Amino acid sequence: MKDVSRSPDGARRPAGPRLRDVIEGVAAELSAAGIESPGIDAPRLVATALDTTGAELRANPDRPLSPGEGGAIARAVGRRLNREPLQHIEGAVEFRQLRLGCDPRALIPRPETEELIDVVASAVDPSPPGPAGHRAPPLSLALEIGVGSGAISLALLHEHLVGEIVAIDLSDAALSLARENAVRTGLADRLHLRLCGPDVFDAIESGESFDAVISNPPYVPSDMIAGLEPEVRDHEPRIALDGGPDGLAVVRTIVAGAGAVLRDGGWIFLEIGSDQGPAVEGVFGTVAGWGPVTFEHDLSGRTRFTVSRWEGRN
Repeated sequence: MKDVSRSPDGARRPAGPRLRDVIEGVAAELSAAGIESPGIDAPRLVATALDTTGAELRANPDRPLSPGEGGAIARAVGRRLNREPLQHIEGAVEFRQLRLGCDPRALIPRPETEELIDVVASAVDPSPPGPAGHRAPPLSLALEIGVGSGAISLALLHEHLVGEIVAIDLSDAALSLARENAVRTGLADRLHLRLCGPDVFDAIESGESFDAVISNPPYVPSDMIAGLEPEVRDHEPRIALDGGPDGLAVVRTIVAGAGAVLRDGGWIFLEIGSDQGPAVEGVFGTVAGWGPVTFEHDLSGRTRFTVSRWEGRN
């Protein structure tokens, strides 16, 4: 027997399509459009449209949908078919232990960038947690260049790797999102956001010095932007992607200027493109004062992070 429901006049009518059938239909539509991971995207889109959770969807697969719910799902699917990133449609992203707001104002935090937090933790050798899990952060004050959504800074603060962070960005829009995320995570009192100019260090106050400079700078060569996936090329800020002709324009600026704001022995941590290791090592070699340059790999085994320490100019 078919499920039925009552219309406003009391007449019986067939119920709407079942939840499981709608999710399967959405997955098929996404697959036909060439979107990766349709089986993952489909339930997340439906959950977002219905303002519910994946667990709730799985618990009630045979629940019929109302016309209004069907319309909401159609609108969400339409956005994804337009290659809008799933994270923008959901309005949030999980990063380490945090749930952050996510929209076109800043680059979507990537899973590999989460590993940058582990690289910092490993390098600075934080003391083990004391009573009740508390510990003094091994880095007192750090500088993040290109804060974007705030993901890196907020994770470092949340995990007690850094006491306070000055975080700068060229984009007012990105800073507004980072500010919202700082409030959302309860870390606004330890994150100090500033707008910077093209040389990035103009936002640093006279006499300020830092234990570390941390950045996930733009590192995509300009002529490769057009070949990126539509979700990235058309929906994420180009300023957060475009690293100039060889992808290293911002890296050069950071490496050249970081020593002037680092304390002796201060760290630099950079995320880079997987094929940029030798070129980045060459950039460090042009600036007197840097110690040995090491590279760390992401979980896929690709070169992803650069680490060095400031030894001071001779």
